[in-house]
Amino acid sequence: MIRKTKTSGLTAEIRVRRCYSCGSILQDKDPSAAGYVTSEKFNSNEDVLCERCNKLRHFSDRSTSYDFNDDYITVLEAAIKEDALAVYVLNAFCLTGSFLHNIGKFLPEKVLVIVNKRDVLPKQYSDEYLKEYVRKALEKEDIHPLDIILSASHQNTQLNIEIVRDAIVKYREGKSVYVIGAYQVGKSTLVSNLLKYYHNPTNKMIQTIPFPNTSLAVVSVPLDDKTYLYDLPGIYNSKSLVSFVEPQLVKYLIPRTEIKPETYTSKKDQSFLLSNFARIDITEGDRTAFTFYKSNDITIIRCKTSHADETLRDLSNNKDQLSVTKKIKCTADLTEHKISVDGTGDYRIRIVGLGYFDFTGNNQQISLYAPEPIQIIVEKDGTIISE
Repeated sequence: MIRKTKTSGLTAEIRVRRCYSCGSILQDKDPSAAGYVTSEKFNSNEDVLCERCNKLRHFSDRSTSYDFNDDYITVLEAAIKEDALAVYVLNAFCLTGSFLHNIGKFLPEKVLVIVNKRDVLPKQYSDEYLKEYVRKALEKEDIHPLDIILSASHQNTQLNIEIVRDAIVKYREGKSVYVIGAYQVGKSTLVSNLLKYYHNPTNKMIQTIPFPNTSLAVVSVPLDDKTYLYDLPGIYNSKSLVSFVEPQLVKYLIPRTEIKPETYTSKKDQSFLLSNFARIDITEGDRTAFTFYKSNDITIIRCKTSHADETLRDLSNNKDQLSVTKKIKCTADLTEHKISVDGTGDYRIRIVGLGYFDFTGNNQQISLYAPEPIQIIVEKDGTIISE
């Protein structure tokens, strides 16, 4: 079962050592209990992860992801047969990149949606707008969730983790729980933080196992003698830049702290480079303010359009730039998306997996260059007009 932990008082808090991920008190006596580590780790002076979190951390640190294939369908068929609860995890910063196309028809009837990483969005960002955006997108997939909960789950920020815990206990109705989501939405970190409220009532272990009749390795957390929480591998989304770039660059794309919007005034014949991941040319239009929302690790370079390709080449060849993909050398490696804007309304253009930028319509003509698989979404006054 999942339950609240007991507090042990200030003196005990000072004396005990805790897992730096889930916060469980470390111990080396009972492998089936929370906070277990080997005696060697227990007696060391280093900050360590408990064995549960260590397994989850290595499981979620895989550099590969999987297509949604027959193996996933087999897992979800088992969930439907059991009348289990599906916990569908999304990334608040990159919602469009975390929606899994056509997954709705494979999910069980009970679906709880967790919008993770809320903490990286600006504080003034509307939670209600975020939830409504998610709800509309889910309706297109015929998914009608029991609830939508915003969360954040990492070492420094815990948002609504207890609420997520309580919702899982409520909605699973004594059945198993299947945690599913796209690659790098923060699924396994969420599960790791839920484990701080976990007490194992069985003699079974938390372990990584092959799910029956599939090639998928899942983390299996016993909830009682008959039911489990299964953390499934992240699913590949070819339309997201997160799936396109080298695995070591993902940490630069996904914000780890609250993003800081950057505003630039630009006009015709000026360009923006977002590292070497994307290029944006303003080919027509009067002077306009563009506000960019992206990871703080991604550098924006503004230049004349006539110098944009040369600047992109120099950036791609600069070995000192950490957040640069080797898959892009020049503009010819990117696909052009032509965007025509009228003279009214507020526009938002999303580059899936990278971020988005806002501006006011002023008869602009924009050429946006991005890698071939990456989806570009244009919104006007909060409504999608092109994707």
